[in-house]
Amino acid sequence: MCQPEKNVWYKEGLSFGCTQCGKCCTGRPGYTWVSLDEIQAIADFLKLPINEFVAQYLRKVDGRWALLEYTPDYDCVFLKEKKCTIYPVRPKQCRTFPWWPQNLESKEAWNEAAKHCEGIRDDAPIVSLDEIRKTIER
Repeated sequence: MCQPEKNVWYKEGLSFGCTQCGKCCTGRPGYTWVSLDEIQAIADFLKLPINEFVAQYLRKVDGRWALLEYTPDYDCVFLKEKKCTIYPVRPKQCRTFPWWPQNLESKEAWNEAAKHCEGIRDDAPIVSLDEIRKTIER
């Protein structure tokens, strides 16, 4: 959750415009966590029985479900030609990027995130604090 408004360093908003480069879906090993509701929504979107979807696209890590990645580039299993093939039902972790708490912690953290995200740039549109909060809460 965001900090109280008076303490937020980005109260005037932040410059961000997704370029759909796909870099947030590739390049570093990690986990894209999915909830049971998200698993069902993605399986429905793909018109797959849930057990088939789980077997084909998920891995269990420490009791939680995560989307598979393809190596050697660690691409998300649903990234094809730099586009998300499940975009309308992508997991919350994906929907809320780059508004993750660790990126919003400080200006320095935001600038560090910009090194990996070409959408975080000075000439991008300003996203208001209210819009950032709405995105996080969805």
